[in-house]
Amino acid sequence: MSTVFNEDTVRNLTRNVNVPLVFRKYISNWPICQWNIDKWSTVFGDRQIPFRCMRKDFVSDEPCWERQCKIKSMTFKNFLDGSSSSNEWMYFDYKYLHQWFNADTELYKEVSWNQFGYAEKGATDSTLWVGSSGAHTPAHQDTYGINIVAQLYGTKRWILFPPETGGLKPTRVPYEESSVYSALNFYCPNNMDVFNGLTGGRMVELAPGDALLVPRGWWHYVQNTDCVNIALNVWLPHDDIADTPLAVLFLQLETVANIYLDKKRKLRRVKRQRTCEEDTTVPIEEEYDLKSLLDEPTNNLELAPSITSADLTKLLKDNLAKYVNTNRSFDEDEVDGTTNNLCLTKAVIDAFSQSNVIDLVKQNLLARLS
Repeated sequence: MSTVFNEDTVRNLTRNVNVPLVFRKYISNWPICQWNIDKWSTVFGDRQIPFRCMRKDFVSDEPCWERQCKIKSMTFKNFLDGSSSSNEWMYFDYKYLHQWFNADTELYKEVSWNQFGYAEKGATDSTLWVGSSGAHTPAHQDTYGINIVAQLYGTKRWILFPPETGGLKPTRVPYEESSVYSALNFYCPNNMDVFNGLTGGRMVELAPGDALLVPRGWWHYVQNTDCVNIALNVWLPHDDIADTPLAVLFLQLETVANIYLDKKRKLRRVKRQRTCEEDTTVPIEEEYDLKSLLDEPTNNLELAPSITSADLTKLLKDNLAKYVNTNRSFDEDEVDGTTNNLCLTKAVIDAFSQSNVIDLVKQNLLARLS
């Protein structure tokens, strides 16, 4: 008997799947996925929006860090006017919807994650991403938990790697509270050799109406591939201290420790009560058959396709050909990157942030809390 593909099934998937899932046309019934660019212009109106801007032809050994970008405020219409002709990419990224739109606005009212089994999640939990072609987020892994992305307008490319992938050169410099970055430049790299041998990669392009489930801890590089791109996402936190991703223990130590201790206390109470209770069985979530869900064509559900290191290198070379004038000379600071000068300090910070070091700290912490 096949599993019914409904909100409960999708919610179950978000909690259990450890591979990125693509929901093709799953949210095409959302009214905001039907909005044309004139409608979006009306929705944004004349409000001034801060866009993070960087030259499209920036080539470097390191990623385009946020601090290297210029912030330019403009209306959505001004953004549209320059989105295809500007020599810069522009990104209004990672902005909580409720901080920019009032509760009585049409966009705010339309946002609901009920279709994914999270009726309690809405505009206040959602972040908005608006950008031009080439605008991107450096490769990183989040400590939030699970990420659900809804593609509303334009196309967006996602390159993903499993949490345990080697060769991505994780770094805590620059520091960002909720993310661990990769020191590799997936946009326009100066050196292609660093991508040789990267395994386990997956790549998917999202179109309007598509959604993507990014399991916790998965590395991802995200780039807009159309002149205008609009997307929403929601993070779903998890509270299992044993499965906490890298660095989150240092960021939310008190919270996760208290959750861990509270669970242990509850478990002890259950054991004490077991002898005087007739039924202490804890209900479990309904099991699902992922293969049957993927095999059913009407579900439009697929695993994010795998990509070889050779195909990844070709993709990056295509990016260079699209955005970079190869006849332009590059200054030394541009190619070398800007955090290399930190040298010893950066090396020490990154050494203490390596996964094997953090895992050892977690083991010792759990032992002391037990």
